[in-house]
Amino acid sequence: MLRPFAAPRFESRASLVLLVLLAFTGCQHRAAGGERLYVSDERGDAVFAIDPETGGVTEQIEAGRRPRGLALSPDGATLYAALSGSPLGDADERPSDRAADGVAVIDLATAKVRRVLPAGTDPAAIALSRDGRTLYVSDAEGDAVSKLPVDGSSAPRTVKVGEAPEGIALSRDGKTLFVACTASDQVAMLDSQSLRPLRKISVKGGPRGLLLSRDGDALYVSVESVGKLAILSAADGKLRKMLDLARGKGEGKEDVRPMGMIEAPDGHLFVTTGRYGALLEVDPTGGMIIRTIENVGTRPWGISLTADGATLVTANGASGDVSLISRASGKIIRKLNVGKEPWGVAGGGAR
Repeated sequence: MLRPFAAPRFESRASLVLLVLLAFTGCQHRAAGGERLYVSDERGDAVFAIDPETGGVTEQIEAGRRPRGLALSPDGATLYAALSGSPLGDADERPSDRAADGVAVIDLATAKVRRVLPAGTDPAAIALSRDGRTLYVSDAEGDAVSKLPVDGSSAPRTVKVGEAPEGIALSRDGKTLFVACTASDQVAMLDSQSLRPLRKISVKGGPRGLLLSRDGDALYVSVESVGKLAILSAADGKLRKMLDLARGKGEGKEDVRPMGMIEAPDGHLFVTTGRYGALLEVDPTGGMIIRTIENVGTRPWGISLTADGATLVTANGASGDVSLISRASGKIIRKLNVGKEPWGVAGGGAR
């Protein structure tokens, strides 16, 4: 009588153990997936996936020619990359190929490009609507901006904005589009639905990058040629402050070339400085440089922040690497060789 009773108890215990093992395995699998940040390699025609927890490269995606600006869909399933058919300087022996221009739609589950959407001439940077349905793309050589649906259901709408547009940002309510026109020293302000121009904001010194503040109140503009940071009202585009990021830098301060920006949860900005090779932490409210993180890399450009706000990631074009930096200590955790000329970073705590 005991034997039949013992057998079911043994099977039940074994089943329980099996279920626990399966659940543990599933948890391990999900943990192994973890957070990913994506880095565009302009010279290598690829996008790399980085695991910020392990500090390793997990994937190389053949994206298309000269990927630069990146945007991640709200559900994290799709990555959009701006592609350019223009040669990359004198060292690029490839002829201009306008057929290569567009936005690569990358399925991150398969690490494959699903399609390339047409988007003007020499696409540089991308803004994605909050609902994930509409792309806005700066067309650097076309002196224009393009608006297009992510599903390619209709042709892009393109309007002229100013010379050499690059940085691009949407207001928090999605109604206003801002475009930094580097060569014409202005930020164009447009109605995002119609692309009707609303205002041209004068920003002397080569406005390059744009970042909307987390609360949607301010628009930050990196002013490359003069080493400054402009702070505009996102409501009407009026200039609130102009901070001199080269102030007190001494010899070599002319090399401070503000490029990419990211806002930390405490409201401080971290700004890459191009050939100056450093990362600046800036308090935009107080108008002060809090600290300078030296020797980040050679020509740091794109920047992002991990979802937990703990680690900064910079794309260092000229040195062909990416730096992972502790936000708390400012110490470089690790440098990764990533492609030939990393440009932009997407994912993590970036918007």
